[in-house]
Amino acid sequence: QQAAAAAAAAAEEAAAMAEVPAAEVSQAEKDELFCAYAAMILQDEGMDISEDNINTLIKAAGGSIEAFFPALFAKMCAGKDIESMLKFGGGGGAPGSAAAGGAAAGGGGAAGGGG
Repeated sequence: QQAAAAAAAAAEEAAAMAEVPAAEVSQAEKDELFCAYAAMILQDEGMDISEDNINTLIKAAGGSIEAFFPALFAKMCAGKDIESMLKFGGGGGAPGSAAAGGAAAGGGGAAGGGG
């Protein structure tokens, strides 16, 4: 139940974040988001999370950030197990939410007994 509550809270927080117009997000927050998304893409592609690669992705996306951010972010990620940081424990929020919705609608699921 704690996992379901955490997933619900995360979904609620994500919905609240999406309600903030881009014009109201500070430049520092945009810089951080650019670097975080670039790092996730690089990790997913099996590429080094380096200053040059982060800059290349951000420029390809049409973005521009403070010059120190990519170097800082690359140093912060160096030697860290980024892959494990990107994995969700307990199966993640979306599947649990779908299962809860299916059970509530009489869809059975794990609580339905199966058979």
